[in-house]
Amino acid sequence: MKNYLFSKTRYIFRYNNDDDFPYFISRITITKFIVFIFCIVITLFIIYYLLFHEFQPKPRLIFLNKNSSYERKNSYIYSIIANEKLIPHYITKIFDKAQLPTTCLVIIRTADGGIGNRMFLFASAYGFARLHQCNLYVAPWIIRDLRSIFIVNLNHTPVHLITNDSVVNQTDIYGRYSACTLYNDLLKVPLNSNLTRYEMIGFYQAFGYFIKYKEEISYLYQFNQGAIIRNVALVEQLLQAVWNIPINLGNYTKDNVTHYYLKSLLTRPPAPLIAVTWIGIHIRRGDFLTFFKIDTSTKYLNFAMNYYRRKYINCRFLIASDDKNYSKIHLGNNSDVFITPIVFHSGEDLAALALCEHTIVTAGSFGWWAGWLAGGNVIHDLNYPVSWQNCKRENYFPPWFLFPHNISSQS
Repeated sequence: MKNYLFSKTRYIFRYNNDDDFPYFISRITITKFIVFIFCIVITLFIIYYLLFHEFQPKPRLIFLNKNSSYERKNSYIYSIIANEKLIPHYITKIFDKAQLPTTCLVIIRTADGGIGNRMFLFASAYGFARLHQCNLYVAPWIIRDLRSIFIVNLNHTPVHLITNDSVVNQTDIYGRYSACTLYNDLLKVPLNSNLTRYEMIGFYQAFGYFIKYKEEISYLYQFNQGAIIRNVALVEQLLQAVWNIPINLGNYTKDNVTHYYLKSLLTRPPAPLIAVTWIGIHIRRGDFLTFFKIDTSTKYLNFAMNYYRRKYINCRFLIASDDKNYSKIHLGNNSDVFITPIVFHSGEDLAALALCEHTIVTAGSFGWWAGWLAGGNVIHDLNYPVSWQNCKRENYFPPWFLFPHNISSQS
């Protein structure tokens, strides 16, 4: 044992001797040196991966802005979905895909129905074009119709107006109809070559086409002054009725105030006033009574209103409808209910509903978009879409649409 310790001591002493450094160098071979350098490189790569990749935040869907008046300055961001597990599985498949530049084009030139249908078709076409970096060609009349309510600023977007027939009359364009079908082949990246010249025909009422670009859709669907200006007087009346305070437009005037600012007046009253929760209600009747043969019952509406009354302490309801006399007769006697003026056109009604924080919808794409633009939760009647439309609920209804009643008002 003593000899062993003595020999170790001699070894240490010898190793630490400066005269032995050449001896140490002579023992290193080229192979050992290469292995040593390789190990150093691998170690540095592992450290880099752990520090700069593994712990980076993963991309996820962010749902912005309870109203469509998206403002980049002092943007007031609302989260619609806190739980990422609510995001449909097919949406996550289109994240972080390589999107190589293509020469594809998307066309929309026909659209039936009202403004809600055109909002769906344009949003779906826009999302499809953005996903695959396509050029989107839109009939000018569709943009004019959207601009009757929204700004629809097309600068720095892939959208082009169809100004001649040379684009749309190409023989290799593939047109396909959809009511609310979500075609999975349109979400695959890269896009199949037979779909690179594609015309959307019908309605395309499936949110999966455009949910990835929700912020951009909200930017396009900012309300214009024509839809806002008469809502200034409405907000003034609501402030007076609920808090007995005058409207304060700050640095704005009635002619240039934004939808976002009007919404902030209702949802964030000055201290010490007690905040209320605003619930928008859209009641669709009109042609739905005959064409779809559906008539939402007051039982459903009262159930939905009581659901929000239980969930939030201080609720106020703002109703817009194509039959305001019906709304006044059946719901107008409630002290917490307000109805938009009878002189409001559809764009002004939509802007009014988007001032709210949550929504109750009976039927139709107009009410669907009212819920989307308002943000928050949406209670929707089960009587729509009707069975013959062959709409899958998971394609038509985003995860924040609720069905606590669990039965149709028609049953």
